[in-house]
Amino acid sequence: MDMKTLLEIKNLHTYFYTERGTSRAVEGVSFNIPKGETVALVGESGCGKTVTALSIMRLVPTPGEIIQGELIFQGEDLLDLPSERMRSIRGRDIGMIFHEPMSS
Repeated sequence: MDMKTLLEIKNLHTYFYTERGTSRAVEGVSFNIPKGETVALVGESGCGKTVTALSIMRLVPTPGEIIQGELIFQGEDLLDLPSERMRSIRGRDIGMIFHEPMSS
């Protein structure tokens, strides 16, 4: 990660395990967010935008699980951080604007 990159997502995989099988909600997603930039995830309904964002925030609901990948924020892999440190980053350094499901 270079000094101009704020957040680097590498090969992110997030799956949901249900009675009906495995749903691969996010498969191999990689992208960078440069410092000072605003980024929007856009795509068709059900393509994994929300699960990608929830994965970055480490808020994937059960039965979901981040299977692999790296979420490098300011030189630290968010997946390796203790919960307390992640809570301090959420809202202060990384935020998410949740959509209203009835209006989307």
